[in-house]
Amino acid sequence: MKVESINDLYKLSFIFFVLFVFLLAGCNTPKESSEASKIKPTATRVPKKPTSLPKFKPTAMKASEVMPASKKSTDTDIMKTTVFATTNEYQQFPKSLQKEFKDIVDKEFSAMPEKAGISVAVYSDGTLWTYASGKASESLEMTVNTPLMISSTSKTFLSPLILTQIENGYYKLTDSLETVLSGHPDFSSLPTDKINRMVTVEELLAMTSGLSDFNDNREGKSELMKKSEWSPSDLIKLIQSQYTESGTYEYNDTNVVLLGMIAELHSGQRLADLYRESFYNPLSITAITLPEEGIKWHPGILKDPGEQFTIPDMAMPYTAIPQSASGFGNMIDAAPYGFGYYIGAIGRNRYACCGIISTPENMARWAYELYSSKGSAISESVRNQLLSSFSKESIPPWATSLMPGFIPDEYGYLVSKKIIRSSNDREVTGTAYGHLGGGSGYSGWMHYSPDLDLAISILSNSQMNFLGTCKEDNPGNCITVEIFNKYKEKMSYQ
Repeated sequence: MKVESINDLYKLSFIFFVLFVFLLAGCNTPKESSEASKIKPTATRVPKKPTSLPKFKPTAMKASEVMPASKKSTDTDIMKTTVFATTNEYQQFPKSLQKEFKDIVDKEFSAMPEKAGISVAVYSDGTLWTYASGKASESLEMTVNTPLMISSTSKTFLSPLILTQIENGYYKLTDSLETVLSGHPDFSSLPTDKINRMVTVEELLAMTSGLSDFNDNREGKSELMKKSEWSPSDLIKLIQSQYTESGTYEYNDTNVVLLGMIAELHSGQRLADLYRESFYNPLSITAITLPEEGIKWHPGILKDPGEQFTIPDMAMPYTAIPQSASGFGNMIDAAPYGFGYYIGAIGRNRYACCGIISTPENMARWAYELYSSKGSAISESVRNQLLSSFSKESIPPWATSLMPGFIPDEYGYLVSKKIIRSSNDREVTGTAYGHLGGGSGYSGWMHYSPDLDLAISILSNSQMNFLGTCKEDNPGNCITVEIFNKYKEKMSYQ
């Protein structure tokens, strides 16, 4: 088919997408050193509440940002290459412990029925271990600096931002959606039968708002990918079902999109800029936030290969491919679009919920700076509030198992609490805070143990929706628990 115009391109895109939409999972988490290096930067706090609401600069992709067809996707005015590299000098864990960590990862990875690559980092107060195995694509090996999608683990940046804005007087936990968002230029256009204006900021954070998930509208999401203009409110307008009474936990991304819009409105900054100013830069975290820092929409985006988006190249997403010989493969190779389309168009659906790209080293350090009492990402009062938000009635969709004695996770303000048990007698050995992520060809796990003062991040470029060797959880959690327990065992002898 010859493409004569942008409209033809949109039609072609839609036809192709329908054929492959079932290959894509939603952004929701799948159910199934030297002394100098120890100096921690002080995270930039969100400024005190201004006397008047700042001029709003919403996250949006405007028609004016659409690039002429004559320009290539690698032009500097379309995207900037992000370099991922280990630049800090870290202390090392004992050699024997490093070998134990590697053996745990290798054992689990070799037993996986479907796999591409895996990357792992373990961090504690200036001490770091990293390891990678497998492939990032059909032509590249996975390395410790290979960037991957962290998916719903991205939510762990949003709740501390919201709580810090509250601490600085921007608004209150008990404020209604109408109170905190009525000044947004798109607020009046949100459907009143689907958006309960009386739900509170706290109910959005705890995912007890009663609002329906926009991700259920797959057709609507595919339509958004074809449009040159886009804003976060477009995702909210995809909701198909009326809201229900608030108070009951239901994990969905509508809550986080609204929280992102609130954060932007009351700061006058894009969410990506808020993350960079408040967390990335002060903590020396290398990360990309989609869609704002991704590839902008342009007429040739359908076939945009996404070259020079990152250095090293980002790991390609792997998932079930029915038409392939093995039934499993690189999603982009099998799709009728390029990686640039995946990042630039499909990435729009990841706003606020699940669109950050990074490496395990950065995410393990983030978990430590966020949840450890030694961390500097947030104030002590915000950290206490965050880690006191869990409810036994809020069980995330990934925290289920048929194994006897299994203790499900508890969910709080965009963070989960996991009970760690010993590998042999299954006795409780500790607690870990963090968040899982997955879908669309990626998987991720991030946890911090206050008992051990240890953080672990695991990222993979395949969807691990199956049990690991521990027989009661997925491979990522099996690795996490084994590393925590091995670290505790080794440290007890020292």
